[in-house]
Amino acid sequence: MIAKAPNSGGGPNEPILDSDPSVGSREERGERLEGTLTVTSAVALALGVVIGAGLLALPGLAYREAGPAAVYAWVIDGLIVVPLLVIFGYLGSRHPQAGGIAGFVREGFGPRAGAATETLLLGTFSLGIPAIAIVGGDYLSYLTGGGDAMASAAAAVLVLLAGTTNAAGARLSGSVQQIVSYLLVAVLCGVAVAGLTAGFSGAGSAAGSGIAPLSAWAGAVPALGLVFFAFTGWEMLSFTTEEYKNPRRDYPIAVAVSFVVVIGLYVALALAVQLLLSPDDPRISSAPIAAVLEESVGIWSGGTMAGVGVAIVVANVNGATWAASRLAFSSAREGLLPGGLARVTTGSRLPRNAVVVTTAAFLVVVAAHAAGAFSQQAMLSLAGQNFFLLYLFSVGAYLRLVRSWPARAFGLCALLPCLLVAGSFGWGLLYPAVLVVMGATAQSLRRRAHQAATGQKETAPEKGGARKDV
Repeated sequence: MIAKAPNSGGGPNEPILDSDPSVGSREERGERLEGTLTVTSAVALALGVVIGAGLLALPGLAYREAGPAAVYAWVIDGLIVVPLLVIFGYLGSRHPQAGGIAGFVREGFGPRAGAATETLLLGTFSLGIPAIAIVGGDYLSYLTGGGDAMASAAAAVLVLLAGTTNAAGARLSGSVQQIVSYLLVAVLCGVAVAGLTAGFSGAGSAAGSGIAPLSAWAGAVPALGLVFFAFTGWEMLSFTTEEYKNPRRDYPIAVAVSFVVVIGLYVALALAVQLLLSPDDPRISSAPIAAVLEESVGIWSGGTMAGVGVAIVVANVNGATWAASRLAFSSAREGLLPGGLARVTTGSRLPRNAVVVTTAAFLVVVAAHAAGAFSQQAMLSLAGQNFFLLYLFSVGAYLRLVRSWPARAFGLCALLPCLLVAGSFGWGLLYPAVLVVMGATAQSLRRRAHQAATGQKETAPEKGGARKDV
């Protein structure tokens, strides 16, 4: 059927094709969220989500994986992500909705593909966001001298803090995010300058392995999937587009500004780690940035940076919980999750049920990690490669939705390098494959159940949304 989708594309009355007769308009399936985000608050949200994941553990883990060639993994992934962010800016500004990537895919390929993407996202967030909290727990343990039990307990507290802040409302959560994110960016810039100065001058008590020759860049390939997790976060920002006051103008600006800040910090701090720390240093897998400041300025500064690291994770988990709860809200609104998660509070229009359930799920994963069910590196690696695949899905939706040949050529240029990198993930692709099959199957069963209940006959295969001009 054809349904009007306010704010879904080029204009308020632009129709979209909804080929699943069991699914009505978003307004029929559930409530819409209140628009509160501006450019300033959106940039802060992006910085808090992206930087926290990328800087606290991955520079050290990538260094251990690829040695002196690790810095090239950051550069390569940064180059790959640029066209993807351009595509995100396009999709988010023209299709603002709480479903984020899943909404983009649904617009392009229909409900079954959208449900498959939602399941992949749910499985990815359930590993990636708790892994970020565990990084914060490691930093707090480093700061206090506690052990593994302290780190796990601290991770759980960070998850609860993020859940509580988000349950209090989007305005409070956004204000906290804005203050913390901008202060932390200033601090990290100082750490980068101190680390690079000490590294290039030969200062510090520990000697790193330096930078591999450019001809050895291929040595960075094993770390590409791991490092790409550092470039995740913008897809989380896509789940907030329904809450922008002016998504068509503000979302692309927020993506562009945050990328410039993020890539500069990533490369600078990755270089500092390689210049100052040995690949065998035990600190590079738990608190590499604190170790950099400790080596470049002094031991007390290392303790201070561990405290800053905890604050970074607070901002990171807060923003990620915001995004994940909106995914749960949207999935419930689309019928994939229980309908109670699609309810919003009166007045503030906050999806509090989705926030509570999302927080509880993250706590379960943190507890499973503490029990030894899986390692932090495995969680980050699987989440990182899944986010990479989700970027691929977004490019596919972009190619489906645009009409001009220059836009399609641009999309293909973004798609090809992503396919090459995805081919290096190996058996790790089994996890996302299972999630995709689960989502597509659930949507097909739901469709058949609706047809059986209403007496409808099987219709033509689902089609995506109508293509729009760039």
